[in-house]
Amino acid sequence: MSTLSDRHAIVGEIGSTHLRFALADVDELTMDHYVSFRTRDFDSIELALNAYLTSLPCRPGRMSLAIAGDVAEGQAHLAHLPWIFTDKRLQDALRIPVVKLISDIKAVSLAVPLLAEHELLRVAATVSPQPGPKAVVLIERDIETAIIVPTGREWAVTCGRAADITFGVEDEDELLVVNTMRSRPGRITVGKILTSTGLAALHDALRLRAGLNPSGWNISEITTAASLDENDPFAKEAVERFAAWLGRFAGDLAAAYGASGGVYLVGSLPNDLRDYLTDGPFRASFVGAGGPSGFASTVPVYIVKAFNVGLRGATLALS
Repeated sequence: MSTLSDRHAIVGEIGSTHLRFALADVDELTMDHYVSFRTRDFDSIELALNAYLTSLPCRPGRMSLAIAGDVAEGQAHLAHLPWIFTDKRLQDALRIPVVKLISDIKAVSLAVPLLAEHELLRVAATVSPQPGPKAVVLIERDIETAIIVPTGREWAVTCGRAADITFGVEDEDELLVVNTMRSRPGRITVGKILTSTGLAALHDALRLRAGLNPSGWNISEITTAASLDENDPFAKEAVERFAAWLGRFAGDLAAAYGASGGVYLVGSLPNDLRDYLTDGPFRASFVGAGGPSGFASTVPVYIVKAFNVGLRGATLALS
């Protein structure tokens, strides 16, 4: 297999359920040869990458992967799977001279400032974004946050650990529901509540509170049941409560970061819930968050509709 020029690179999103790869032109920020694999079909990242490489006409000399997990000093540890690998190991195994590993939240944060208007759905506030920091919230099986700050013509990305913040309740009813969601003793964090698994646990908790058995439904089943004309009352309450909680968290995050440039919700879960985030409890909770200063009411919130934002960020990490 021949080698492509340095302007071409393999880019990928490496998650616990899906592996997405594309061939990127780093100069033009365009992509083709897009594929999506199921992670469970492979025993290692090398096997998945080899399967993708065999589909390409030429072998690129560079690769950049956005990892849903921890990345430090060239080593990646995939969340929810026992996959641990390094950039050096992939260089040697795949004979690709340049390999870059970055976290998925950093990848999407690199891409956010370059998104076009049609790739965004505004869900809160009527004001336009102001110059200043932008907050990014990536919500899948986990919740990750970052702040991107303008530094001249560039943007600096700082990843946070907001998932470790203790989740607060506002009244006795919320406390009862959250305690029902509690799977083990100890502190309940944002990362255990405002995720896809948290929404499923919330739906089951509402059923348990009513004396019913857990449903075991996935996110698609919950959102579908909530939107039917004869909707499941527990599904509807679950998505409305979740939207209110997410709005409260996003508003507090905007205040903590001084995110006058907006809050950007990224991932499949915000897109699945877009009908419940564009109005109602999310907006009310967001605008009311952040304390009496009313700062959050001046901050716009967007759902990122672009499906390949992580791949774009992986490409930008090489440019």
